[in-house]
Amino acid sequence: MGALNSLTEQRKNQDFLLNKKTTFPKAMDMNAVKGLVAEKPVVIFSRSQCSMSYTVKTLISSFGANPTVYELDEIPNGRHIETLLIQLGCQPCVPAIFIGQKLIGGARELMSLQVRNELMPLLMSARAIWV
Repeated sequence: MGALNSLTEQRKNQDFLLNKKTTFPKAMDMNAVKGLVAEKPVVIFSRSQCSMSYTVKTLISSFGANPTVYELDEIPNGRHIETLLIQLGCQPCVPAIFIGQKLIGGARELMSLQVRNELMPLLMSARAIWV
């Protein structure tokens, strides 16, 4: 029952964050971001015209993964989500990559995982790909 309540709360927070008319009480901020990444193997926060975001999306897709992508310049409250990502430690705030609901970091961290041959196993453990 506790897990169901937690899931329901995360979905409520996700709807709250993506709503155009939302004002943000401090208590909901981080929970709302957690709601956006809940139950999704790969989530990328991006900007539609960002070349590094494009590179990250292309790399992850090349493994056969289908990431959930939030284009922050195209969604309501995108600027607020950017602020939350900075508070989580994303510098710069996009691209911000979550794999298995864990913040991986940005393009530099993702490329580092790829060079060390650790990206594919991470995607597999998050059930983003099957080999």
